[in-house]
Amino acid sequence: MPKNSTLRFVRIAGTTALLVYVLHKAGLFSADGRRDLLDTFAHVKPGFLLASIGFGLLLNLSSAFKWYMLSRSRALPVNLWRLFAYYMVGQFFNLVLPSSIGGDVVRMHLLGRYTGRYADAVASVFVERFTGLATLVLLAMVAVVVNLHLFNLPWLTIGLAIGSIGIALICWLIIDERPFRLTHKLLAKRVPLLQKLFAKIEKFRQAVLAYQSDPGAIWGALINSLIFYFLAVMNVWVSALAFGSKIDFVSMLVAVPVILFIMNLPISIGGIGLMEFAYSFTLGLVGATPALAFSTALLLRAKTLFHAGIGSLLYPFVSDGSPIREGVPMEVTNKYGENGDD
Repeated sequence: MPKNSTLRFVRIAGTTALLVYVLHKAGLFSADGRRDLLDTFAHVKPGFLLASIGFGLLLNLSSAFKWYMLSRSRALPVNLWRLFAYYMVGQFFNLVLPSSIGGDVVRMHLLGRYTGRYADAVASVFVERFTGLATLVLLAMVAVVVNLHLFNLPWLTIGLAIGSIGIALICWLIIDERPFRLTHKLLAKRVPLLQKLFAKIEKFRQAVLAYQSDPGAIWGALINSLIFYFLAVMNVWVSALAFGSKIDFVSMLVAVPVILFIMNLPISIGGIGLMEFAYSFTLGLVGATPALAFSTALLLRAKTLFHAGIGSLLYPFVSDGSPIREGVPMEVTNKYGENGDD
């Protein structure tokens, strides 16, 4: 069986297993479990439901603002609201494309085409994502270490270890040019077709390294990531309160980083089943009933679909790449490089 087919089969199997586990955990295979779930939905609290929707949009705006700070650090001529629209469009493509990074690729393309500076556009999205992931792994590790009695799970420990090593490895490959030069020397001369690819990789690497000249932008991105995850805790807490949750906020501070880390594990197709598993499993550890955990997961899944729907509506308005520098001086375009830097 080809490698791609094997990987696809493994992910399909993983998705199926996760869905079966979640449905079983929620009690949907029994009449009593289905009745409990329906009763939980029947007593939803509209005020907390509306607050949950508001927090979801605020989270997206927080991420767009971090991307905006990083873009402005490189003097990319784009305003916050266009980046917010791009971010929502990215959520739509995360939903419809098979890869979880499909939305990021679309965001890179849209910003690159709009500004004419593809390398800086790609670097801004990469740094935005990477600082968020590094912060998440750190918070999840702290949550696990401080609460080993809850999270003493080998698969979670292994996942966190791999995530930490992966982040360190990426930092090393970007900062230290020796691995790139060695790979280039071994492959590029033997396979001329790779020359262009290596040139683009080096341009991307230099665009990321350019942030070294503005450490304030990196610190700002890290602080924004902490604010984002605090808002994420609020988002989950309020969503659970909509269904009558009794879980205290401190327990949510512990649970949510672990939930979000599990959701980033590449073991399902489009995160289907994995998101529901992360919430059902982790919230169950901090005292949520199966019906409450599953209801919260479904609400957050519904909000993901809602955000993707907004992105699909915005896409026709921002996909043409028209260079409209709303409220941004045109002269900043050439501060760090000419247009056409692809």
